[in-house]
Amino acid sequence: MSREAIDPIRERIDAAWLRSDADGITRGLAEDAVLMPPNAPKQVGRKEINNWLRELFRHYSMTELAMPERELTVSGDVAVERSLYEWTLTPVDGGAPIHDRANWVGIWRKDSAGAWAEVCGIWNSCLPLGGSDAIHALEEGASSGKVG
Repeated sequence: MSREAIDPIRERIDAAWLRSDADGITRGLAEDAVLMPPNAPKQVGRKEINNWLRELFRHYSMTELAMPERELTVSGDVAVERSLYEWTLTPVDGGAPIHDRANWVGIWRKDSAGAWAEVCGIWNSCLPLGGSDAIHALEEGASSGKVG
């Protein structure tokens, strides 16, 4: 039953990425969630994650998103998700699209009312060092104050 509860939340979160919808993404997160993006400080709490996403979406929109691999392991009130994502970020200023393949690990928790929420997420690029334009974009955005 847990998978049937978590899968629709994951689908809504992924659809929100494609709409550049920070509220839609963070709605599926626990209030105390932690996001650990690559080459950026961890974001703690739904509000901080939402602010980080809003800043990201000021500069980029996700125009393609696919999950060719996904494994979800549920144990009691905790679930661990391991996925491979393929995505494209497109600069809103019309620059060249940025393509990446990323490993994702998400941790989910069921609350006392039986509702599932993602409590932690971390990802990294699968592309060779120096080969991920997406990582460079996040680094550049973080160092310039555009992201992070």
